[in-house]
Amino acid sequence: MASRWLSRRALLLHLAVLVVAPGCLVAGWWQANVAMSGNTLSYVYAFEWPAFAAMAIYVWWQLLHEPKQTDSPAGAEGQAARPSPTSPLRRRPELEDDKLRAYNDYLARLAAEGGRKTWRNPTGAPSRQRTSGSQPDRARQGS
Repeated sequence: MASRWLSRRALLLHLAVLVVAPGCLVAGWWQANVAMSGNTLSYVYAFEWPAFAAMAIYVWWQLLHEPKQTDSPAGAEGQAARPSPTSPLRRRPELEDDKLRAYNDYLARLAAEGGRKTWRNPTGAPSRQRTSGSQPDRARQGS
């Protein structure tokens, strides 16, 4: 329990909420004073800043009480291991309709060709390798 409240991460979170929440409340008080002096738009900000303070406190509380990550792929409750977000997913063409299959085939072809879509290559076609003696197209056209 003490590590939850006194760890380095927790102390940084405490510091952040002790700066952000009062700062938002002060900004809300300032905007309320501006609104009472005649600026009607500031009424919105007078309610918005305290909402930001409340959100900062809520996020602080959630970050302090988030469950600890386990090192094993399956949790203690025996849950099935989830794939890593960086692991490639296996394609299942039998579940794709015709348009999706055609689009996925197009993407696979682009990835296999190694073409990069840029403003100079809007179609993503593979770039032609220039030899050291060749010149740009513009110079060959005489412009």
